[in-house]
Amino acid sequence: MNIANTIIDHIRTQLTFETGSIGLDCNLAQDGRLDSTAMLELILWVEDTFQIPIQNEDLTPENFATPRHVVEFVQRHKMAGLQHATAANVASE
Repeated sequence: MNIANTIIDHIRTQLTFETGSIGLDCNLAQDGRLDSTAMLELILWVEDTFQIPIQNEDLTPENFATPRHVVEFVQRHKMAGLQHATAANVASE
């Protein structure tokens, strides 16, 4: 399963109403889809599931407003982690 499907499927498990309309570009907070507690749970889930340390400065609408933003956030951090690991391997050679 890809990152986008994993994230959308998780969001759907948190909702108590019709989830068929959840797409990559729905605004989770503004559309009333996730309240503040559910948003916090999503952030903690992303951190745990994708092994990404989330800092206070990461908690912005640019990173968590829509499922697409969450996917892009995860992808950026995964790429940064790969680049860091590659640089560490090159340095140790």
